[in-house]
Amino acid sequence: MKIRFHGRGGQGVKTLARIIGRTFFLKGYNVQDFAMYGAERRGAPVMSFVRADRNEILERGYIFNPDCIVVLDDTLNPGAVSSGLTDGFVLINTTKNADEWFPGKKVVKVNATQIALDVLGKPIVNTAMAGALAKLLDIEFEKLEKAIRIEMGEIGNVEKNIEAAERCYRACS
Repeated sequence: MKIRFHGRGGQGVKTLARIIGRTFFLKGYNVQDFAMYGAERRGAPVMSFVRADRNEILERGYIFNPDCIVVLDDTLNPGAVSSGLTDGFVLINTTKNADEWFPGKKVVKVNATQIALDVLGKPIVNTAMAGALAKLLDIEFEKLEKAIRIEMGEIGNVEKNIEAAERCYRACS
């Protein structure tokens, strides 16, 4: 499984990749998760990546042909974020009609921003999007919850982040 995450600095893109990577690790997969930064500033476009496989992962570097793409911010350039996706799906945080942005692709929309605002009081959507992605990848919520506890234990607000993830998990049913 190769996943590419797109968002903006401050939305938790790197943490989201770590949570999903940890979730796969807890399921017994070999995992790589890493980020790519341009200018490290809040609001700048950022990408993160996860590779997960039952076999040893010998490939290194960016993921140009992902199995799925996760978009945390619908103001990013759709052409740039969907590049390289042949099969698979796009999971996007939006309330807009995103199907036209990704012609011929399977698009799953979720309003993670509203869930994050309702639960966390902030538009930081990483754990909400983790819930949606876990559901789409058929990952049991208990593994995701444990990954959130591990990866966000020092950051704080763990219970609220788990609640945001669970709400998005259920929204993708």
